[in-house]
Amino acid sequence: MPQIPYASPTYAQIYLPRLLASQDEMQTRLEMLVNIDSGTGQVEGVNHIMSYVAQWLRDVGFDVTLHFSEGFGNNLVARRNGTGSARILLVGHVDTVYAPGSVQQQPFTIRDGIAYGPGVIDMKCGVVMSIAALKALAEEDFDYYNELCVVFNNDEEVGSPGSSPLLSELAPQFQTGLVLESARSAEILTHARKGSDKYLLEVHGVPAHSGAEPHKGRSAVVELAHKILAIHGLHSLFPGVTFNITRISSTETMNVVPDLASCYISVRSFHEKGLQQAATALEQIASGCSVPETYTRLMRQPGGRQPYEPTPQVMHILSMAQAEGEALGLHIMPERKGGLSDANLLMEMGLPTLDSLGPSGGGMHNLSREFLHMDSLPIRGALLAGLLQRICLSEETTDLGQSS
Repeated sequence: MPQIPYASPTYAQIYLPRLLASQDEMQTRLEMLVNIDSGTGQVEGVNHIMSYVAQWLRDVGFDVTLHFSEGFGNNLVARRNGTGSARILLVGHVDTVYAPGSVQQQPFTIRDGIAYGPGVIDMKCGVVMSIAALKALAEEDFDYYNELCVVFNNDEEVGSPGSSPLLSELAPQFQTGLVLESARSAEILTHARKGSDKYLLEVHGVPAHSGAEPHKGRSAVVELAHKILAIHGLHSLFPGVTFNITRISSTETMNVVPDLASCYISVRSFHEKGLQQAATALEQIASGCSVPETYTRLMRQPGGRQPYEPTPQVMHILSMAQAEGEALGLHIMPERKGGLSDANLLMEMGLPTLDSLGPSGGGMHNLSREFLHMDSLPIRGALLAGLLQRICLSEETTDLGQSS
């Protein structure tokens, strides 16, 4: 692992008292956000949340702009300039996976130090915590950065289709990316995620009356079944690559041998090589034929993501986070994750990014189980603030060394 290129103190412990003192404010803000339904596409709720977040960031000295995305609501971009040279992009989201009415079904509650509610861990806690960390930096008069930019988008849970152009435009303007997704433990950060490809597999058969002349038909459903089993068998050929088949459909007339059947396939891999091997294997399966006179089309769909891999630049950011964690008594360990996040997109755009800098909890995407460890808000907030200062001072040191 690359070593930090200078001997320095750590900074997270400076900010911990301020984050501890802001626990009541963080709890109040978190309750406000969680108790607003903001599933992806619920524009009114998303915009309501963005209005609160925009004001909180303006109060910390950020210039805020809202960027409307059709069908999703507002995305938020907040910028603050400083006196240094580091350019850092922080990214999170305010949308959840839950349907309208979820707040009424499971409102924000705290029991024994654990908070529950829709989006409490994924990832409204990261939104609240990051603003508290930025406020702590401002209160300590730390501004040795060229620019801090915060983006909260509204559609991450469905792959950021509307906000991707915005993130793609911003990413090349910065040197370091930090994603505020949560972690399963206060001592975990994410340095790698699987990439994904999406496919539509469409089988065409020959229709015939299923009672009078079934022998004249060629069932697209039967052919699709053969192909689904073959795809499932690819797991044994490509360890670590996953194939998930969903949305199976066919022509529905009961007295006709089905002449059309289809399914969607999601392929995930930690490495680009795995995605390419999967693509070749799927093409081979599509070109084969178990039911005579059927034919198959395999179509790659938009919305795929390249794998987020632990490059040397990512590992350097991780090493700085580990140093800041030690000052807080945290032994930070890196973790690979199978799920996607906006870190995949930032890395695809060439921005070295560290992920899962938010608080800790679990039960994501399960309304009755999603939970947050409330005591992780101040400690992970201090970690974020310390990491931001360390990155900024590291950048200053690098620039001084290059100019001498």
